[in-house]
Amino acid sequence: MNEFSISESETRTFGLNVFRAKITEWDSAFIQSWGASGDVDIIISRIDTRLQSNLFELKRMHPDSFLADALVYYGGGLGNNSRPVLPEGISIRRAGSEDQNILEDLILKIFKGYKNHYHSNPLFCSVDLAKGYLEWSLPYLNEEDKRCLIISENGIPAGFLTAKLNSGSEPFGDIILNGIVKAFEGRGYYSLLLRELKFLLSEAGYKRLIVSTQLNNQRVQAVWAKEGLTIYDSFYTFHHFLSHKSRQSLIY
Repeated sequence: MNEFSISESETRTFGLNVFRAKITEWDSAFIQSWGASGDVDIIISRIDTRLQSNLFELKRMHPDSFLADALVYYGGGLGNNSRPVLPEGISIRRAGSEDQNILEDLILKIFKGYKNHYHSNPLFCSVDLAKGYLEWSLPYLNEEDKRCLIISENGIPAGFLTAKLNSGSEPFGDIILNGIVKAFEGRGYYSLLLRELKFLLSEAGYKRLIVSTQLNNQRVQAVWAKEGLTIYDSFYTFHHFLSHKSRQSLIY
């Protein structure tokens, strides 16, 4: 099912009316209608890569459309997962509101200089992702349908993982933001976080785990594959400049 809605946070950040679209079925009339109301400046779309043959039509309808990145989804079923055996000095715990300062410090360390689809675009490239991730991640410390795990080495926080819990007939967990501080990389801590989450989800009756990243982020995908997750979906990310105001802002 195709989706289209305003992005309140990006609209505030960039001072332009920014909308989000997700296209899983090609609908020429729907895509042609983007911006017809006159209040849409920029659309950030995710387009299923299986619709690749339609991209020339997309460019014809919206000439100022630019490929920003490609997103891949991995997933796997949850059976009877055992809790990981942690090496001496290593601990994993669920974080709460009292850990806000710790989570903020981890995000600023891990995502300093991190780039995603914004940085493919000269209009957006100055955005500080780490600061945005702070606001985005805080609800994972206290909301019932969200979880935040922190892994520590001898009491020193080394990394974290946030996940959203989705209920329904086939409940699943969705990893949202995660990472390990550079000084602690290469010690298997990320795999331990994944295994702990899989254990907690399977204990609670969840059936599946999913996670996504940019296609060029290959290192983390190797870990997911090792932990039994497989690629099942992929999307192109496009930035579409629809209004005169947004085109003036774009630097060619």
